[in-house]
Amino acid sequence: MHYLDPLYGQLEFDTKMLKLFQTPALTRIRDISLSAVPPIATASGMIGSRFEHSVGVAHLAQILCLRPEFEHLTKNLIVAALFHDIGSPPFSHITERIMTDIAGKDHEEFAQHTILAPQNAKAIKEFGADPELVFQFINGNYKPWSDLINGSIDLDNIDNSLRWGSAIGIIPTNFYDPELLLNAYILKDQQLGLKSKFLGQIQKWELCRRLVYDVVYSDLNLTPETMLFRGLQFAFEAGELDEKFFSLTDSQALYTLEHRCNPLTQKLIRDMRSWHFYLSAGEISETGEASEIIQTFCTNWHERQKIADIISDSLSIPRECVTIYAGKDKGFKKIHLPFIGNHVQTEHEPIQKLYWRIRVYLHPDYANFKDQTEELLREITS
Repeated sequence: MHYLDPLYGQLEFDTKMLKLFQTPALTRIRDISLSAVPPIATASGMIGSRFEHSVGVAHLAQILCLRPEFEHLTKNLIVAALFHDIGSPPFSHITERIMTDIAGKDHEEFAQHTILAPQNAKAIKEFGADPELVFQFINGNYKPWSDLINGSIDLDNIDNSLRWGSAIGIIPTNFYDPELLLNAYILKDQQLGLKSKFLGQIQKWELCRRLVYDVVYSDLNLTPETMLFRGLQFAFEAGELDEKFFSLTDSQALYTLEHRCNPLTQKLIRDMRSWHFYLSAGEISETGEASEIIQTFCTNWHERQKIADIISDSLSIPRECVTIYAGKDKGFKKIHLPFIGNHVQTEHEPIQKLYWRIRVYLHPDYANFKDQTEELLREITS
């Protein structure tokens, strides 16, 4: 079959690959965006699906496996590349922590259950791969080879950064060459490394990630993200989310939140989808090793949402009119693979800093509370 890809052009896949594309697992992620925030809710270009991205990662796996040292991985690595995102719930990273609370599963456990489901496992076996081994690639437990799918610089994020950035128009598609970057991988003493002569391409990849995550952590992206998460919080509190919710597509989940949940959730989702954006009203940012309280707010979603509730209660603002983001910057990347060249092995030095951020947003009707909000945020996080 012919397949048209925004980064790699026309690709050719055989009927066995088509059978994988037709599995319930891969059919579902055609409607799971590569962006955690639904593209309809951001003032940017339309980012592709996790399926589109997964096909791109599988294409890179095919190219890599043409090299003799990787040839024995071919079937399992290609399938792992295709299936690496099937554990993503609707809205991906935004809902993963809530999924763990409700379903008792993280995205890796969800992926394992999905891979071993009869129809998916049958197609994987007919392709010539082992479902159990495919899952070991995805969860990072098949060293050193799983570093190619679940590592610090893997086929996944080599494709992801350029695909995301070019889709929204901040990065040209030739900013770096993913197919060329594959040549950086080297196998030495049965361990993966990176050839030092490709450092320039790798630094372009790092810069691309930094530019992408500058947008991810901008108001353009965080405003709708916080509105969506606040809506999810209210649905969680009302007991309206169950395990089945996390098997939905983005479209199905948005419909559920907007039409089947409590009035506060419905209002937030309608406002988000209609671009009635909230306004930034306060920010705390730290670099490197953040304070314990900042790390707690950035890693525990229940604690994070308490900030919004404290501000709401203190200023007598309706709960649904205060939203919050708190998190650790995923743009920071320390590559764990060694750089090898001229008989010398060196460690990676990241070109970017690690940031921790907390940002509060208010409904436009309450924009005059900005100063009080900033003061409260400082008090809460000190």
